[in-house]
Amino acid sequence: AKKNKHKKKKVKLAVLKFYKVDENGKITRLRRECPSEDCGAGVFMAAHFDRQYCGKCCLTYVYNKPDEK
Repeated sequence: AKKNKHKKKKVKLAVLKFYKVDENGKITRLRRECPSEDCGAGVFMAAHFDRQYCGKCCLTYVYNKPDEK
């Protein structure tokens, strides 16, 4: 039997997870931007439960216990 391949689920409007708009129409960023020179502003860091990670330059910030980088 042939196992079927994992299809990537397309999340419509996934961009909305990066910003919050309050009732006065003020926009706030929820994710941290990567401070690295390679990325510049506009590259967000992934917010994992125990760390922040930049997908572009692999920079990782681990919360409270610094075991990596």
